[in-house]
Amino acid sequence: MTKTKSYFTILTAALIIVAAGYIFNIAAVKHFVGLCFNFAGSNILAVSAAVCAFIFLGNKNYWLIIAGCAVAAAIIIQFVVLGHGAGLITFAARAVTFMAIVFLMNLIKLIINK
Repeated sequence: MTKTKSYFTILTAALIIVAAGYIFNIAAVKHFVGLCFNFAGSNILAVSAAVCAFIFLGNKNYWLIIAGCAVAAAIIIQFVVLGHGAGLITFAARAVTFMAIVFLMNLIKLIINK
């Protein structure tokens, strides 16, 4: 399986999960997706995801490093920038949004390079 097919398979699976959450009216999925879309509009999160994506581009354990950066960015944004704590769902939504931005950037890069 090529890298592009792998990316499209992961994207398809994520879209199916989100669509199923909205079709079957699963409140937890709808709330989590709403949080992710709200956080995606944040310049701090989007810019930090883009910077990390380009800095660690050639590393062997790229996605492991990006996952660590996502968790670190979620914690730093919550405590340093916003100045207060939050629940686990908020941290998870920030980290998932970070990884989704990096994922979409890499997918676009793969499509353009083909």
